[in-house]
Amino acid sequence: MNKWIITAFVMTLTIGLAAGCGTDNDNLSAPPENAPQNEGTATDVENEQSTTGHKFTKFDLEVEYENRVKYEAEFEAEFEAEGNGEAEIEDDINEVSLKGEEAYTELSPRLEQLKFDSSEDQQEVMTQVLEVFGLKDDYKEFELELTFEDGTIKKYEEKK
Repeated sequence: MNKWIITAFVMTLTIGLAAGCGTDNDNLSAPPENAPQNEGTATDVENEQSTTGHKFTKFDLEVEYENRVKYEAEFEAEFEAEGNGEAEIEDDINEVSLKGEEAYTELSPRLEQLKFDSSEDQQEVMTQVLEVFGLKDDYKEFELELTFEDGTIKKYEEKK
């Protein structure tokens, strides 16, 4: 008997939920003429991403030199939120520490100068990054993780 009661309760609840979630199609109205058109296509997403001016949705660089001196730069886009995303710079060489909008303002022009894509070889990527960021090539360790706009994730690492 308990099975029948539970089954009846679940069926009643399911029917009630389904009826409550329905739409009264007779009372639908057309959207206002000046309503924004949002197709949600991949092209819209690409256009939104390209407004940053560079090819990356994530850029995470860490270059370590002698005596634990490091240069770290991070950027991660947040397209759902207002603003330019998250950015941070920790520069032991020049004793600079920036976060948020200040870090993004510093990083953005540099990221725009990087002209490689996901098919570029590791040495060319590393050379461009060091040059654009004004870093010496006598590092002990170089680590870079990138996420390109097309979703491709690449890691470049070298220890000397």
